[in-house]
Amino acid sequence: MTTPLRRAVEQASWASLLPPHRADGDDQPIGAPLYLDALDLAPGRWLTIIADAADRTYPVPLVAAGSGLRRARAGDGAAEALAGLLAAGSREVGAFSLTGWHAEPVTGEAPIDVDQTNESVVLGGRGVVKWTFQATEGPHPAPAILELLERAGFTGTPRPWGLVQWRPSRTAAPRLIASVTAYLPGAVDGWTWAVEDLRRACTEGPDAVRAPGRRLGELVARFHLALLPTHRPADLADVARWQGEALADLRRALEVTTGAEHAQLARHRDVIAARAVPPSELAGTPMLLGHGDLHVGQVLRAGESYAVIDFDGNPVVPPAQRTSAQPPALDVAGMAQSIRHAGLVLRKHHPELDPGRVERMTGVFVEAFLAAYRATLAGARRPDLLEEALVRPFRLRQVCREFTYAATHLPRWAYVPTGALPELVKGAR
Repeated sequence: MTTPLRRAVEQASWASLLPPHRADGDDQPIGAPLYLDALDLAPGRWLTIIADAADRTYPVPLVAAGSGLRRARAGDGAAEALAGLLAAGSREVGAFSLTGWHAEPVTGEAPIDVDQTNESVVLGGRGVVKWTFQATEGPHPAPAILELLERAGFTGTPRPWGLVQWRPSRTAAPRLIASVTAYLPGAVDGWTWAVEDLRRACTEGPDAVRAPGRRLGELVARFHLALLPTHRPADLADVARWQGEALADLRRALEVTTGAEHAQLARHRDVIAARAVPPSELAGTPMLLGHGDLHVGQVLRAGESYAVIDFDGNPVVPPAQRTSAQPPALDVAGMAQSIRHAGLVLRKHHPELDPGRVERMTGVFVEAFLAAYRATLAGARRPDLLEEALVRPFRLRQVCREFTYAATHLPRWAYVPTGALPELVKGAR
């Protein structure tokens, strides 16, 4: 910690510290920047921890610039320097914890110019450094999941190279502030490839979604099998928590929605409550550390390769819960429901397509995913990992959360839960 660095940080503007795409968006810092800590990356380059007046912490890569400093950009060498530190192995540096799993010699930095919550820099076309935008309260689920996947030899995610965590105090849980993974050239986001595959299926036939559905099912099953060391049976408290959360999600959706969306939810309130609440006899169902926020957008596709990403857990649940075991059915339900949502996105943007055809192809996609997931578990002699009785309740919970998300963050998304709910309350799979 150096006095000049502290002084420079606290004299800087938030606009010079935040990523350009976050400097004028929502969730802006309050008050003046407050310097908390810094990890030396290389001469004139630091990874700093900066707080705002609301005690929110922001990891900020900085570079010396003239007599001051600014946020490091691609080409400034901060990302290269971080990868170099992690290549030296795991260790503690003050309040920073460095974990290194894999290293490759890389030079050159390039930005990723897409909309993203955090900020990523491509290293030599082979690795990606992700600077976390906000270091939320720990513990963070990603370090434990990536460690397990690395030990299991799981290849269905971009290979983790390493990560950096920071503790605000000796007794506090660590917060994830940066990570490095392998880069997948030409990778396409799931909300793009899934919608496109469904469009092709509507004109070319169901094989266009059967193959990706199978690959998704195999990927998610192998992901869960790699996390088997965290397995435990659910107890009565777990079941009671699922039941309480289901009713809370419904209440929250009813509170925040208005107009036609609220009327639709209110009309089906009793059916949703009955079907979204898991039965009490599910104590004993298998639980393990899972993804927690799995949907098609969390799966990249590059050529014929599929990779699950973003092990941040569900952002709307408490930190301790994000690192707790959960039924694999939660991830399965999230993925199945998101495929349904991809079909609704397709209908919205391609109204010329026959809605019945879109619905049938979406069903083929979902069934291919579920069948491959079950078959992969059966092949590993662990068909018990999927508790079928939880899939529909978790899908309904997800739709309630989509209503809340649309009402509180993205009103134009309301057509998705509005279109998804009828299928689930009718009892169709």
